[in-house]
Amino acid sequence: MGVRDYGTAAIGPDPKHIDTPRTSSAGDLLDTPQPKLLGTLDPNTLTRRPSFDEDGPPPWETDATWQKHNTDARRFISCPETWELRWLNPRRIQSAGLRDWSPVMAYDERVEVKFPAMISPEHYVRRGGRDGDILCFMPKHWVESRNRLKAREVERRTQKSIDLQQRAAEEINRGNFGPRIHVDSVTHPTHTTLSQDEMAEDTSHAVSPSGGR
Repeated sequence: MGVRDYGTAAIGPDPKHIDTPRTSSAGDLLDTPQPKLLGTLDPNTLTRRPSFDEDGPPPWETDATWQKHNTDARRFISCPETWELRWLNPRRIQSAGLRDWSPVMAYDERVEVKFPAMISPEHYVRRGGRDGDILCFMPKHWVESRNRLKAREVERRTQKSIDLQQRAAEEINRGNFGPRIHVDSVTHPTHTTLSQDEMAEDTSHAVSPSGGR
């Protein structure tokens, strides 16, 4: 019976030698990087729990503007001080548009994102994950101009409401709503200076039947 050759292994009726596969030597496998001492940790530091006496009071007890700073977008990015920042909800953007706001782009040379995980695939800066709010900006003087326009519009609507209220009182006093109804005075809600507690205790009323108190 002849000998059959299978690659590098010789197999016969009475094999005396079989070649072993050529792989990495044992020395190569044992040649691994040795551990290095990078430093030491103080056990007292690991178990230490800071107290207010040691590290001072928390910021929310000493800084009246802490809540604003805690939610301020400038904690997450660095950008020009002339920018007004605002988080816009994507659904709001879909329904009303950007309304002259511009998304803050992570690749903008004027922007430094302090937390790269907040950068979305579109290079927006988002909070709350992939579908979270988008950070947008507008020049501060634009925002101030818009606020002035809004204030004038609010003033116009308020005056219109006051005029309608005054005309209604005059019609009531002329008897258009019955002879026994009379209005002593009217006060527009925007001119109310009482607190909620004071308003709850106030027993006066603007409309009262004639002959009343």
